[in-house]
Amino acid sequence: MNGSEIFVGVDGGATKTLAVAAKRDGLIIGVGEAGPSNYHLVGLEGAVTNINAAIKEAIKGANIDKADVVTLGLAGMDTKRDFVVFEREAAPKVAGKIVYVRHDAEIALVGATLGSPGVIVIAGTGSVAGARNRKGEYSRCGGWGHLVGDEGSAYFIAKEALRAILWAYDGRGAPTALTEEILRALSIESPEDIISKVYVERMSVRDLARLAPLVTEAARRGDSVALQIVEESARQLALHVVSLVKKLKMMEEQPIKVALVGGVFRAGNVIVDPFRRFLEKHFAVEIVKPELPPAVGALLLSYILHGEELSGSLLNNIKNSLQDFSSRV
Repeated sequence: MNGSEIFVGVDGGATKTLAVAAKRDGLIIGVGEAGPSNYHLVGLEGAVTNINAAIKEAIKGANIDKADVVTLGLAGMDTKRDFVVFEREAAPKVAGKIVYVRHDAEIALVGATLGSPGVIVIAGTGSVAGARNRKGEYSRCGGWGHLVGDEGSAYFIAKEALRAILWAYDGRGAPTALTEEILRALSIESPEDIISKVYVERMSVRDLARLAPLVTEAARRGDSVALQIVEESARQLALHVVSLVKKLKMMEEQPIKVALVGGVFRAGNVIVDPFRRFLEKHFAVEIVKPELPPAVGALLLSYILHGEELSGSLLNNIKNSLQDFSSRV
């Protein structure tokens, strides 16, 4: 196997780094896992150490020290400065002869659509969207954090629910079943106690986001306040897509594939239906389930960026050989 080209895709996040290695024909030869590689959390050296540990575990069966082509899809690559810093100071130390650095939403999108043009919306604790057009041009929207962004996310839904409970308590808003359910979930007796939870105990973003399923469930049961919150979340997420379609001039690519990822969308039709309705005011869409995980999306990008065609045989080889590693990817 020494003489064959080895392609690697890396999904580097805030909790772990996953690498998938394959031969030129798409047959996967190994998977590697290591600690986080968001350089804002572990520093540039820590990120490189974990990236290389994952890559070397993935390629160990090939008896080589470096992969031929590596694509890194990294969390924390949110600004142009991030890319400049990482590409200058970290990428040259990565175990790859050719190394591409990409935003983690882009690798998730390529995995979701198998490299076809489209948009991915990721709505978990936070929110972000990314899109690629027919020319291979990529852009992202959102992902600016909970203080100034993350519209439509689980955190956004939970924060709006707390606001609605307090408005109802003040008499500024309509009564809602959310009051009883969220007070119970927070183990408090009065809406006034929300202040202590949020400002004194300093509930974390994740702790707040965990309240979101209570809101989507109340919306499913027909609570009008919860429905308004969920529909506004759907509208905000849809605005990400509309912005990207305009920015990348994708109107001629209808129906536009839109892949949905993250815990918010696990609520199902109660949020997906208003999301779809809002988009359909602007263009035809096809809501798709992600085909492959982000690490494999990064692997596909390695082929694409290296000028290789994503042929049917290559994709079939990847899908079939991935089954041997499905418990790890």
